[in-house]
Amino acid sequence: MNKTKIDWCDYTWNPITGCLNGCSYCYARRISNRFVGHFKPTFHKDRLEQPFKVKKPSLIFADSMSDFWGKGVRRDWRDEVYNVMNQTRQHTYFLLTKQPQKITDMHYEIPSNCFIGVSVTCFDDRWRVAKLITNTGKKVKHFVSIEPLLDNTVSDYVYLVDWVIVGCLTGIGSKKYKPKKETIDEIVSNCKRLGIPVFIKGNCGYPEQIQEYPKLKDKGE
Repeated sequence: MNKTKIDWCDYTWNPITGCLNGCSYCYARRISNRFVGHFKPTFHKDRLEQPFKVKKPSLIFADSMSDFWGKGVRRDWRDEVYNVMNQTRQHTYFLLTKQPQKITDMHYEIPSNCFIGVSVTCFDDRWRVAKLITNTGKKVKHFVSIEPLLDNTVSDYVYLVDWVIVGCLTGIGSKKYKPKKETIDEIVSNCKRLGIPVFIKGNCGYPEQIQEYPKLKDKGE
């Protein structure tokens, strides 16, 4: 469990690492191949105790080096991660996937201090948002990470979710891409219209600093 430079959370926590999605821009695979030699899904049971050591309520990105519902990730691994989340109610957790069609966990199984999100990188990925909501239900907290934003076609990017994050491709080898300012303008405008908090990452070079957070706890928690 590490303090992180990711500007929307306090820590990353990876009891599961590895992913078989094969995204060309994946920073996690490059890191794992460099230091571990592979990127196969792996469960690290010894890391389950790490959130208990952080007493201050924190925002924890729980799968920065994996896809929680990716191929090769076992259900019993997810159950153990959920168990830790339920026992550390002071924290807020974020799980991100590109495979919402594979989510079979019921809404009552997903801890209420956990946000479930999908990555959207281009117009053709927009189906993931609808599938996320369909497969988890409206009682679950949802977010959308539009990162890296790889095109300037904006339509149906923003659904009725609890939070939207926008980030850019800052460098995979020699490749970099920054969308037009007007593209981010439209995302921000849509979020404001729908009352959705939006967090624009610093790597976008957006002239206005917009770093809003969602409501973290429900009434009565």
